[in-house]
Amino acid sequence: MNFFNLKTNKGLSTFYLRDIENDICHLSENDSRHAVKVLRHKNNDFISVVNGKGLLAKAKIIEANPKKTKIKVLQTKKIKVPTILGLAFCPTKSNERNSFIIEKATEIGVTDFYPLIAQNSERRKWNSIKFEKILIATLKQSGNYWLPNIHKLEAFNDFIVRKELPKLKLLAHCKEGKKQDIKNLADATKNQIVVIGPEGDFTLEEINQSIINKFQTISLGDNRLRTETACITSLAIMKFL
Repeated sequence: MNFFNLKTNKGLSTFYLRDIENDICHLSENDSRHAVKVLRHKNNDFISVVNGKGLLAKAKIIEANPKKTKIKVLQTKKIKVPTILGLAFCPTKSNERNSFIIEKATEIGVTDFYPLIAQNSERRKWNSIKFEKILIATLKQSGNYWLPNIHKLEAFNDFIVRKELPKLKLLAHCKEGKKQDIKNLADATKNQIVVIGPEGDFTLEEINQSIINKFQTISLGDNRLRTETACITSLAIMKFL
């Protein structure tokens, strides 16, 4: 069956279902309530559904229920895996600021989050489950089809020796020394990752170890940026310039 034109899908409300392989599915209670009570959807309305793994569906509501809305999947399309855009960062003390990073980075199109513990890290505990709702809500809002992966919290020194990282590996820091402008290195056509340090910056030893492991050190400009600003600035450049 030919899939509906993606352009015609832009006006449809988007909902998330982990499993949309069956013809008949039910929206979650949260999405059901939003669909019926907020968006005022009724029987026979068309909606979009994504599973966060690259599957997009066009569906019809056959039973609008604020607790368990039943839908019929009409057509599906598999969206190709996106180019890797990774963000490794040292979480801040504030979960509100960390949530901001996760939300905005997901909007931009980050595929992988790597929370790190560096020598000057303020936060040394991380619960990725807290951010799952943010990922799903942002996925639906942004029009992306793939949920980012949030990897386990790990030590900086363990992270930089990972063999599966993209070849284009950028590390931002504020110390003096030879650094390149991120605009001269970023390439949206390639798999790439950027590493943002803690508020106290990376140590010289951490920077040197990253260089040994083929990370390229970069500058984000003359101003000293907060963690969340550095994350979003670098990602926007890497994605769109």
